[in-house]
Amino acid sequence: MAIPAPTAIQIQTLPFNRSEIVTILSGLMLAMFLASLDQTIVATSLSTMAQELNGWTLMSWVVSAYLVASTITTPIYGRLSDIYGRRPVLLASIGLFVGASVLCALSQTMPQLIAARVLQGLGGGGLRSVSQAAIADVVPPRERGRYQGYLSSVMAISMVLGPVLGGVFVDYLSWHWIFWINIPFGLVALVLCDRNLRRLPLPRGGAIIDWLGAVLLAAATIPILLALSRVESAGSWRSPGVVLQLGLGVLFLIALVIWEREARSPLIPLRLFGNRIFAVASLISFTMSMVMIALIILVPLAFEISARLAANQAGIRLIPMTGGIVLGSFVAGRLMTRSGRYRIYPIAGAGAMTLFCCALALFGLGRSAALDTVLTTGLGLSFGFQLAPVIVPVQNALPLEDTGIGLGTVMFFRLIGGAFGVALMTALLMADLNVALAAVPSHQALGPDPGLALLQMELNGTANPALIAGFAEASHTAFAHVFLYAGAISAFTFLAAFGLKEIPLRSG
Repeated sequence: MAIPAPTAIQIQTLPFNRSEIVTILSGLMLAMFLASLDQTIVATSLSTMAQELNGWTLMSWVVSAYLVASTITTPIYGRLSDIYGRRPVLLASIGLFVGASVLCALSQTMPQLIAARVLQGLGGGGLRSVSQAAIADVVPPRERGRYQGYLSSVMAISMVLGPVLGGVFVDYLSWHWIFWINIPFGLVALVLCDRNLRRLPLPRGGAIIDWLGAVLLAAATIPILLALSRVESAGSWRSPGVVLQLGLGVLFLIALVIWEREARSPLIPLRLFGNRIFAVASLISFTMSMVMIALIILVPLAFEISARLAANQAGIRLIPMTGGIVLGSFVAGRLMTRSGRYRIYPIAGAGAMTLFCCALALFGLGRSAALDTVLTTGLGLSFGFQLAPVIVPVQNALPLEDTGIGLGTVMFFRLIGGAFGVALMTALLMADLNVALAAVPSHQALGPDPGLALLQMELNGTANPALIAGFAEASHTAFAHVFLYAGAISAFTFLAAFGLKEIPLRSG
């Protein structure tokens, strides 16, 4: 179904040559890298931060503050860039991100650090969505697959590189350098984007910003993300706090939908979901991200507790998956550019993702380095084949006036899907561990959640040797079930991908 373009805003693109596109892309990739890296780089330094700032009870908020702020602002920045132009909105978000990084590095208490992380997340949301939208302004749809693959690979690289860099800074410098490193890179991104995006025309005409829609979006997203974070840390959905927060988020989500149907200039135009390509792309972005982000988190954990590998070795075993994501994105992007078609790639990627998840459940991890490499590389390739081929169709199907909010919304679903997937898979893992450990002698000493208790003891090196044997067998079974759950979600993604309508990519 075709979507009429709003009459209040008009945007036109200008031709750019290959050299100009590469120069622009370098700034956009650096901006996206900073946003993605800051979600992962603090993971290995949380305990050090908490110890130095005396804030153990607030430790999880260092991650949650950035995740929540960057997620809720992703579609908002997309809409703002449709109204005011990509360059000014992107520069403002980079400036906010860099300034907040300084505040993070200078923080002397945990509340100060958390507040600075909120500001940093407010800037990080714009780095993602506006960078994606800017590509649509400078590259014809037929050529976008090639460049979109580079942008998609940035996220995968940052997910593995972030914890490594965080550990290096903590071990050899201090945790403050986790944020100081953003300054030079952020300034370079600011200069590149400022200089290279000047040729982009500003939208003509005025538009009303849907501030109430933005407030309702935040009110719906914040409690849902906080509930998911609580599930991830506790491994259970049964907590009254989780249920209350999820219920509150759903109520505000309903209010958001009702308001957006009547708003004069809605933040997220519901007519976008009448576009079959946009609707299907949003759905498969959500479900694919559920599997991808959850397995990026849980595969190293499986290496640690099932295969008895050290944390650094588990991280090394994840490199083939990351490399597969980068290679898959690159290959799919090239093939899209050559053929002008995209539908086959998310179908093939989701199908392969289903098969490799089932293979992980069947063979497990840690039996042999060669088998682990084949399985994780194949899984990474399947992820890569779905990243760019889901973004490019949206850029191709929407008018330029809706590109920012359209891509921002797809990115929003991808981020929410990742958070939901990690929470769901973690809870299922803990539930299966609890069931399996019920048959292990002396499991009563671990309390009502023996899986979570023994997992924490195992990772800290304090587990009772008498329980380790039973825990190893239980973890193999639990991880096999989790991989099967991931396979079921992958199978749904595979079926949904057939609903992606094929429209030949435009050459101009």
